[in-house]
Amino acid sequence: MSITAATKVYGVVGNPVSHSLSPVMHNGWIADHSLDAVYVALPLKSDDPVAAIKALSGFAGLNVTVPHKEAAAKAAARSEAVVANVLRREDDGTFSGFNTDGLGFLDSLAEAAPDWRTRARRVLILGAGGGALGIGRALSPFVDTIHFANRTAERAEKTAAAVPNGRTTRWDDLERAFGHADLIVQTTTLGMADQPEMEWPVSLCRPNAIIADIVYRPLETPLLAAARARQLTAIDGLGMLIHQGARSFELWFGIKPDAAKARQRLLAALA
Repeated sequence: MSITAATKVYGVVGNPVSHSLSPVMHNGWIADHSLDAVYVALPLKSDDPVAAIKALSGFAGLNVTVPHKEAAAKAAARSEAVVANVLRREDDGTFSGFNTDGLGFLDSLAEAAPDWRTRARRVLILGAGGGALGIGRALSPFVDTIHFANRTAERAEKTAAAVPNGRTTRWDDLERAFGHADLIVQTTTLGMADQPEMEWPVSLCRPNAIIADIVYRPLETPLLAAARARQLTAIDGLGMLIHQGARSFELWFGIKPDAAKARQRLLAALA
């Protein structure tokens, strides 16, 4: 495609973003629909990320990843949540903020485990950042309890307080937590390429447990490998990436893109 002054620019901002597959996904969808647009990855390091995001005046829309989702919501003139992973430029020049993490996760969960609503009553979410909060809020109406376990206990308490049926679990009590949960969602960077790994107590999981990891580099994390070894339902991070991205694309362009095509492209990129 040729890029001109009329080409609309979209992108993902965060720190780091060099690992992001979002450009592969969104540029593929842009080509599918012959749109005059381009999608780029932009590393953002700033002592004032709210001001830095507001200054990105050349972007028609943004995805926002760790650690700037709270800043993105504050940078938006209006935001549907206190953490935003999507920003859309409006006619008045300001950003509107959205969170597609939670609904994107539910889409991927329904795709991989269609019967999850009858199986998952007790949820354990590992981590307490923006992704954990978005997922927790989306799951909240459908489950009994959601326990957040985080290495920093204060962060877990803050996130749990923002979810109606949220609770906290101590990081040093994960063995008991794994044994009680029907659905476990891993939202930290543990197990990501170049990040520390963790010996998760998967051997204590219920035989019907569902385990999801939102990390997608590597696609087969140690947590998912352990889950598959026990023949548990294991859900990789591509599902959430694709479905939250599809909802972002629809917010920007008013078009529902092809999730199956995106998975093929992303698997090829990972290979």
